[in-house]
Amino acid sequence: MSNNKSNFFLAGILGAAAGIIGGLLMAPQSGKETRKAISLLASELSKKIQTTVDETEDRVKDVYGKMSNEAMDKYNQVKNTVVSKVASLKTTGNEINKEKYSKVVDEVIADFKSDFESTKDGAAKLATYLKKDWEKVKKVLA
Repeated sequence: MSNNKSNFFLAGILGAAAGIIGGLLMAPQSGKETRKAISLLASELSKKIQTTVDETEDRVKDVYGKMSNEAMDKYNQVKNTVVSKVASLKTTGNEINKEKYSKVVDEVIADFKSDFESTKDGAAKLATYLKKDWEKVKKVLA
């Protein structure tokens, strides 16, 4: 081969190798790795926005009109769903700001609207409580 052809051939091989390596480095995480990252972030978020037992009971009473195991479970289910959704969005590269966080809270509460049929303003009250957690959430996401 002439010198130009061998240089061209070598450049092609190096370019292909660089493309493969770049592709591997830039490839998204596997599903298992992504799920683990979401779980870890959700756990960290849950710890940061945890309230005292008394405060949680007060919130549950205010939202559902009573303090019961069922009401506490519903409250925690909504809160955990918000945390999971935020963790999922952040882990997959989405920017989370106060407006996006508020939108997630509203969407989750809308998904659980049947849980609030027995209380007049329960959904709005829970949304207010969860949105107050933004500053704590922001610190974890930073």
